[in-house]
Amino acid sequence: MPNFQMLRSLFQGRMPRRLMVINMAVTAIYTVGVLPALYAAYLWPDSRLTASTSSGLINGVATILLTLLVDPRIALLSDRTLRGESRLGRMNQVLGLMLVSRCAGTIAAQLLLVPCAFWIGWLISG
Repeated sequence: MPNFQMLRSLFQGRMPRRLMVINMAVTAIYTVGVLPALYAAYLWPDSRLTASTSSGLINGVATILLTLLVDPRIALLSDRTLRGESRLGRMNQVLGLMLVSRCAGTIAAQLLLVPCAFWIGWLISG
């Protein structure tokens, strides 16, 4: 069962701050996903069909960022742990911190709603 000591142990020692920030940003982009497209459709009614179907632009950017920036680092750490070059506790700590950064990214996504809607509007209006 999870307990307070587990939560406290997440923040002891070295933290992969850069990886956490990148993961938070990618999660924020994924979380915002469809809503800016719908908001852009509201803001630009002349192009509402194009705007409402453009959520793939945002999800595509997030997928590329996740594939290039986050996944390789987690895979490398997993590989090191399986080969015995890194402790299992370290792997558990990093995965726990990735969960914390995902929660922070979901909260940060609220700040991206309007800018992403205007980005979509800029793309469709031309």
